[in-house]
Amino acid sequence: MKISPVLIGLSLLVLTACNSGPTENSAINTKTSESDSTFNLCYASFVQKDTVLFNALMFGDSIKGSLGYKLYEKQQNNGMLLGKMQGDTIWGLYTFMAADSQFINEVTFLKKDTLLVEGLGNRVFKDGKFVFDDKASVRYDGVKLAKSKCK
Repeated sequence: MKISPVLIGLSLLVLTACNSGPTENSAINTKTSESDSTFNLCYASFVQKDTVLFNALMFGDSIKGSLGYKLYEKQQNNGMLLGKMQGDTIWGLYTFMAADSQFINEVTFLKKDTLLVEGLGNRVFKDGKFVFDDKASVRYDGVKLAKSKCK
């Protein structure tokens, strides 16, 4: 049986994505000067038995990294975040596995001083993703993540 190189590449990509947890960020802080726009974003929230970890590399206005939710008595979600910084707000797509299915949720975080505050709002299923129904009505009163040491 002949295996396609494309199939091998996709398999490796899926295995790598599934094995990367929210506590790991292999990106190196490559910022070399104040004018350099490439750096790590590392934030965490530890409230009672709930943990949320956000580790990403920001280059220009693009963001790529991991996001993980470990909420007490709920299913743990670890996945990849791809997004953009628009002013003081991150808008992105969070891709994760749950119950043997892949989900894509639109997420947003507002940067307030040294915190990232998760945006909450009504989402609708559109084009295979759960997206905010009305971005203007998003409330930034969700989980508050504080800057943390990058791991």
